[in-house]
Amino acid sequence: MLFRSLAFQGAGVLAAGLIAWQQAGFAAGLAVLYGAAAALLNTGLLLWRYKRGERDYHCDAERHLRSFYRSSLERYAVVGVWLAIGLGALNLAALPMVLGFVIGQLAWVLAALLFR
Repeated sequence: MLFRSLAFQGAGVLAAGLIAWQQAGFAAGLAVLYGAAAALLNTGLLLWRYKRGERDYHCDAERHLRSFYRSSLERYAVVGVWLAIGLGALNLAALPMVLGFVIGQLAWVLAALLFR
């Protein structure tokens, strides 16, 4: 189910990037896809941690909480650095990039609801 949601998210963000490219030009489409890639990266890290947790089974609540906090901080840091690189080093347009990120996150939420 989780990987179907990831595929749905990927298809949604690809469609959003193509629509942005068609409506606003190549630079905007690229910025939308870059922002959407941040959402896909976030989802990928979440699924990686989920799969890793299936193999490392334990009943220690404190250890679960530490793992949860670490995973959250990792995802925030990776997405923050990814978006900062897009804004700073790559000089992508901010609004389309953030819009792509938001569309990617909304696609993940919608996929989670649809494939429940």
